[in-house]
Amino acid sequence: MSPRELTTSLPTPALDSSRRWLLAQGALLILSAWLLYWVFEGSDLDRQLARALFDQELGLFPLRRNWFIEAVMHKAAKQVTYVLVAASLYLCWQGWKGRLTWLPPRNALLATIGMVAIPLATSTAKLLTARYCPWDLSEFGGYAPYLGLFETAPAGLKAGQCFPAGHASTGFLWIVWAVALRPAGRRAARLALLLGLIAGSVLGTARMLQGAHFLSHTLWTLWLSWGVSVSLAVALRADLYLGDRRRD
Repeated sequence: MSPRELTTSLPTPALDSSRRWLLAQGALLILSAWLLYWVFEGSDLDRQLARALFDQELGLFPLRRNWFIEAVMHKAAKQVTYVLVAASLYLCWQGWKGRLTWLPPRNALLATIGMVAIPLATSTAKLLTARYCPWDLSEFGGYAPYLGLFETAPAGLKAGQCFPAGHASTGFLWIVWAVALRPAGRRAARLALLLGLIAGSVLGTARMLQGAHFLSHTLWTLWLSWGVSVSLAVALRADLYLGDRRRD
């Protein structure tokens, strides 16, 4: 049986009860996108925060080569993420086979695709934008100008590929579980959301301290991760009805 036939053979979940939740998520995504654009494109907040982390006398970001941030928060964190994703895929397989009551097959598929799609979407967005990392900017010892969200690189200068924040996506990818685990109940969904927010924020902050990303890069990655999660839930017709409501 083909993957498409397997997908269509799944029982279609009733989405009427989750329609308002989806509409609310869509409205929040639109509002937050406008807010992010208004705050960061209408102010110099990104560079102000970067200047606070930049040592003018040394002409560099002092924490760029920090052992703990580079070895643990950057490189080791990626390796740990690969292991955790692999373990999560086993749970998704069990859910796909119908062996987990708290993870319906469509939700298992949602989590599986989401954990891959979120980093992939982030990497794709990097290719579609031209923004440079803070340490690439001339004012921070680099070679490039600061660019707005929709600006292109100057002629003769290779476009930057620093927006949004790729490393933060390895933490924010867990947000997809906040959607996939809704049938398990409000507590499980909120715990997954909290863990995803903490992981992405910590990893994103580590790279900001090194001068690798601006704050807006990390926040847009968060927005993209949530948008991908909600979009996949709609496309896969995942069960979005909170499990604890079934017991009310």
